Amino acid sequence: MYISSFREEELRVRIIWFIRLRWLFLLGLFSTVLIATQIFRVVLPLKIILAIGGAIFAYNLALHLYHHYTKDSAEKNFRQIRTEANLQIILDLFSLTLLIHYSGGLENPFIMIYLLHAIIASILLSRAEVWILALVTFSCCLLLIILEYFGVIHHYHLANFFPKDIHRDLVYVTGVILTVLVSLFATIYISSTIVQGLWVREAKLFLAQKLLQKQSEELQQTNLVKQKQLVQAEKLASLGQLVSGCAHEINNPIQFILGNMRILKESFEDLFPLLERETRNRPDLTIARLSHEMFVKHIPILLGDMTTGAERIRDIILDLKTFARLDEGRLDEEVDLNEVAQICERLVHNKIKRYRVEEKLAPQLPKVRGSRNKLEQVVMASLINAAEALGNLRNGTIQIATRIEAEAKSVSLSISDNGPGMTEEVKSRIFDPFFTTKQRTGGTGLGLSISHGIIKEHGGYIEVRSRIGKGATFIFHLPVSGCKGAEDEPNPGD
Repeated sequence: MYISSFREEELRVRIIWFIRLRWLFLLGLFSTVLIATQIFRVVLPLKIILAIGGAIFAYNLALHLYHHYTKDSAEKNFRQIRTEANLQIILDLFSLTLLIHYSGGLENPFIMIYLLHAIIASILLSRAEVWILALVTFSCCLLLIILEYFGVIHHYHLANFFPKDIHRDLVYVTGVILTVLVSLFATIYISSTIVQGLWVREAKLFLAQKLLQKQSEELQQTNLVKQKQLVQAEKLASLGQLVSGCAHEINNPIQFILGNMRILKESFEDLFPLLERETRNRPDLTIARLSHEMFVKHIPILLGDMTTGAERIRDIILDLKTFARLDEGRLDEEVDLNEVAQICERLVHNKIKRYRVEEKLAPQLPKVRGSRNKLEQVVMASLINAAEALGNLRNGTIQIATRIEAEAKSVSLSISDNGPGMTEEVKSRIFDPFFTTKQRTGGTGLGLSISHGIIKEHGGYIEVRSRIGKGATFIFHLPVSGCKGAEDEPNPGD
């Protein structure tokens, strides 16, 4: 595409240059006629020559105006431009033949201007077209000489310069014909070879320029993306420090609360029998504006709710601390993926409870060696992604499955949903850092990138299967404890 557009633009520029060159030719023509008739007193059919010059002026003016008013138009293709170039050269060729005929024929020293047309054709046209025009040019010249030689057309003699009947001198005529022939075809060969070589080099330079321009634009875009990623990474680093500090400050009071809740629960368990005996003496006994019966019934529930809430806060704090020191996780634990799946399902219960959750866990699943916390983070993130993909979909289903594979050398845990699925473009980029389809909901684009890093750190890989309208499946392949890393990793987008 670049080469084609280059040839079109190059030919368009050269045609405009050819039109400007024709103005110089006309200026030279009228100057030569003036000098020949006024200084050298050459007798010429002045009106006919001026008429031919006027015709050249007219069609050159028309071409100039045409290009002036269509210079911003993209409608002309390469074929049209090339046709115009051929037409201009043919018009000039016939005009030149007429001018030479009316100004002395083969006696005219400017008969070698035919070579100029050969050079111009070499610049504008392909090599095949140049050779065809060379034959046409030589045919015009030869036809003119032969017709004058046999007296078919009148010969305009240049008096005082050549003998009167020199146009009928066979030796002279043959010499002129051979000179024109050799000069014309030698010029064509040399000029076309040089021009074609230059054209190839110019095309390569043009292509290199376009490629460099494209790469420059891509680098600028990449630079902008990297700058945004750097800002995002700095924000996340600051967030990690903030989270670590907050988690530390909140963790201690929560531990006190949980410890005191256990003491408070034990205290009420000892207090209830005493209240029971007191109620026998005082049937209308109220405690904190509650009757004895309501107090005994609801206080354990309230204590249980408070304990559950405090434990939930403690778990969140632990998760935040895990996030803040993700890279510190050990990879020497024996981890049961079935347990990881069940724990994560409970942890994200509020996210997935509105959907049907199916479990297909393989019995006696071999354990993997790694970090339980990191693997739980991967599975929880995948479950949350599945729930977000389902959105408000009715009959949404999430399936969690494990299985033994590769002759018990590796195991896999898969999480599937029947959501809208992903396009091939999204599949090919989902593990890129900061790539997200959740800009409107605040997605950072780091979740799957982190998951990919964790699974790779454990010697495994992630396989993604998805089709538009058919949901998505993420399969985490991990080597069994004591075995080498999972083999035959496919393309993540497959």
